[in-house]
Amino acid sequence: MRSDSSTRKSDALYEFHQERGHKTKDYIVLRQEVVNMLRQRHLKELLNDRGRTNFARVHEQHQGPPKPPSPACTIHMIISGIDDSFINNVKFTTTHKLKRSIIRERYDRLENSIIFDKSDTNSLTFPHNDALAITLRILDTDVRCTIVDDGSGACIFHPRVLAQVKLEDKIVPHCITLTGFNNAVERTSGEITLPVLAGGVTPETTFHIIDQDIMYNAKVGRPWIHTMRAVPSNLYQVFKFPTPWGIFSIRGEQHTSRECYRIALDNSATQQKRDKKKRHNNQQG
Repeated sequence: MRSDSSTRKSDALYEFHQERGHKTKDYIVLRQEVVNMLRQRHLKELLNDRGRTNFARVHEQHQGPPKPPSPACTIHMIISGIDDSFINNVKFTTTHKLKRSIIRERYDRLENSIIFDKSDTNSLTFPHNDALAITLRILDTDVRCTIVDDGSGACIFHPRVLAQVKLEDKIVPHCITLTGFNNAVERTSGEITLPVLAGGVTPETTFHIIDQDIMYNAKVGRPWIHTMRAVPSNLYQVFKFPTPWGIFSIRGEQHTSRECYRIALDNSATQQKRDKKKRHNNQQG
C-alpha cells in the first residue's frame, strides 16, 4: 500500500517498499510504540482474533514464573548435637500439602548471559567469607539455612528436618560413602527424592541423609546446581539460573549463614568441654 504522494519527502526513503516519504527507522520506532501501548492494554480493539491470541500468549510468557502457594511450614535452623534447645523457630501454617507438577524442560540455548555486578552487593556486609545460604521450597516446606556448595558432589539433608515435616517413612535405605577434601569419610544412612521449587522450575532432587552434627538444614551440591544450569556466587551472595521467563536470582541470607556458623562453633566448643570433663572424671575414677 503506497502512501499519499502529497505527504512524501524526497529526502526520506522507506527501504522495505523502496518508496520515498518516510525513513525506515521511523517505522521501527512507531512499531515499538504500538507494542508498548499494547503491553499497557491499549489498542487491543484494533487487533484481529489471531493477533489477540498471539499477543496474549507472548505477554503471558513475559509475566515471569507463576507465584507458588504458601509453604506448609518453614524450617529455620535445626542444629543437632547437644540437646533439643538447638531446635528453634519452627513455624507451621495451616496450608495443606500440595502435589506439584514436575517441569522437565530442557534449555538447549542460554539466550541471556548470567552476570554479577555492583547491584548484587546491595545490603551486603564487606569484607566477608560467608557461605551462600538460601531458602528453598523443598516439597511444600520452606527450608532456610540451605547451603549452596558447588564443591560438593552430593545433596545432603539432615534427618531431623525430615522428622519435622514427617517424611521419615519416605527415606530409602541406601548407604554410600562420601569423602571430604581431607579424606574424611562419612557414611550416609539413606536417601530421599523430593521436588525443589526455584524460579518456577521444579526438578526432582535426590538428597542423601547424614545423621551427623552439621551446621545447616540441607546442602545442595553440583547435581542440583548443574540441573538448574546455575551460577552461584558466595562473594555476591546470590544464586542465578535461567528459566523460561529469563534469568532468576535467589538472594543469599548473609545473616543466616553467619548465625548457622556461630551456633555450630558454640555447639562444638560446648561438646569439647563435655568431652574434656568426661576424660577428667575417668582419670579421677
